[in-house]
Amino acid sequence: MGRRTAALSLGCALLLALAGCGTKVTGGGGGGAEAAGPPAGGWPQPVNGKLTTAMCGLLTDADYKKFGHDRLPSVSQKMVDGEPNAVDCLYTVQDDLYLSLQPTAEAAKLGFAARLKDHKDRLAEDQRPTVLATNVVQGADESWFDYWTLGTADSKFKEYELQLRRGALLVNITLSGLKGKTEQDPRTVLSGLAGLVLQRIPTVGKTDTGRTLKAKFTVIGPGRARQIIYNDPSTQKSVTVKNVKLPWHVEKPLITLGQPTVMLTLNALDSSPMAAVGCNISVDGQTVVQESPQMGLANCMGNYTPPKS
Repeated sequence: MGRRTAALSLGCALLLALAGCGTKVTGGGGGGAEAAGPPAGGWPQPVNGKLTTAMCGLLTDADYKKFGHDRLPSVSQKMVDGEPNAVDCLYTVQDDLYLSLQPTAEAAKLGFAARLKDHKDRLAEDQRPTVLATNVVQGADESWFDYWTLGTADSKFKEYELQLRRGALLVNITLSGLKGKTEQDPRTVLSGLAGLVLQRIPTVGKTDTGRTLKAKFTVIGPGRARQIIYNDPSTQKSVTVKNVKLPWHVEKPLITLGQPTVMLTLNALDSSPMAAVGCNISVDGQTVVQESPQMGLANCMGNYTPPKS
């Protein structure tokens, strides 16, 4: 996830400044060491099925303090660009709470898997250490804990992150490397905070609120296709099928996870170089790209722009 990259250099600079001068840090994200109970009116909930920036209040300074961690003041609380129903709550020195409510548990499950794969790929590419642990949050359908994917590998201030899915709800919490004197281990802190989030929005994500987008890949023509290649938007992998009877089509779930556009590709090679083959890619019945039948080879490539709501 790239939504917090711009704040990373600021956070690292502040970490060094605080460490160098021996400053005692006190909580400031929500007004000091207030009581850990719910605010007036109860814990913030979605409004008409939509997450709001008020849900940044699901975790308080007092919650962090119970685990010995001092959360610093808020940097931003905003809806996430490119995602129809997600909010990001960033605090100084990289403490962060991110919530995303997908239309279906199926979409959230695919999104959770995609983020875990991206995390593993990043760490492997940079040959960075890992302490990956799974199923770390009670009440979640799936969860994992590790070093923060975007954190600086050689920093003495180690950041950690936890991601979870419950039904259609995705939650990510990042813990800054600025440790309090009595702070518990990062896995305990993040698992405890994640558990509080789930307790305070007990029904969110448990019921589908929409449907998963579907991308349909279609090849038309006579006879058989020697080879068809398409990119599966649910796994971001290229898929090859051979000796396929035409006409042919396949539908795959499509998830965006904040991407402004999703590249969709489809290529088909007919068994006969003189046969005319065409292709079409659509999302929920709306054509993204189409090519009329050509001799021997069809090539469709287009960008799908997700709706903002």
